[in-house]
Amino acid sequence: MLPVAVAGLRAELSEARALARELAGMTPAQADSSWCDQLEDEYHDVGAGHRQMVRQLTRWRLDHPDAPGLDELADLVAEVEPVCHDLLRQLARLRCARGTSGTRVPQDRPRATLIRDEPQWTFSDSRHCGPRALHVWREDDTHLVAVVVAESPEGGVNTADAGDAVAARLRAEHPDCEIELLVWTPSPVPGGGDRFERVHPSAAGQVVAHDVIDRLGAGQRYRCRCQS
Repeated sequence: MLPVAVAGLRAELSEARALARELAGMTPAQADSSWCDQLEDEYHDVGAGHRQMVRQLTRWRLDHPDAPGLDELADLVAEVEPVCHDLLRQLARLRCARGTSGTRVPQDRPRATLIRDEPQWTFSDSRHCGPRALHVWREDDTHLVAVVVAESPEGGVNTADAGDAVAARLRAEHPDCEIELLVWTPSPVPGGGDRFERVHPSAAGQVVAHDVIDRLGAGQRYRCRCQS
């Protein structure tokens, strides 16, 4: 079984590297969307197979520590994740260049609508809370996604640190809707990626820019790293 596993994984890695090189040389106009979708589905599924191979490798090390080829298999297993990451990154680059991000969204999913675009929105009368940009996206009749820039041009408290006050003002302004609050930090350098953070007691933390862009259909407004 061990020689078969080594040969199979070696062939899979060689194919993935070749595909990544092929994608790297493509422009968005040259890349067939359906083929890219098929590749993305296939290589997202590699993760489950990779975890299974890691578990199998651990068992073989325990049961047959001196088996020939075990070290080579371990080296190949260690290469799977970075190779797949490179391939998926190339797929993301092609989608981003079209104005969408690297994570596909079902075609039947309705696109969010931008209902507010305010460069100088104020959530508090405190002199420490300067005005900042606000975007409000409507996903359906009862759910809004509010994207508030992290820092006021005038300085002062960060939006994430004042999350409760920001959310309270938004709920007062949209009393009939559920508000999902994202803090947006635009990239400070050309070619960089914007940063998004969800502010919610049960789901706080960074949100991948790809996911925000695709979910809102906002590839022309926000940027991820692949758009450089």
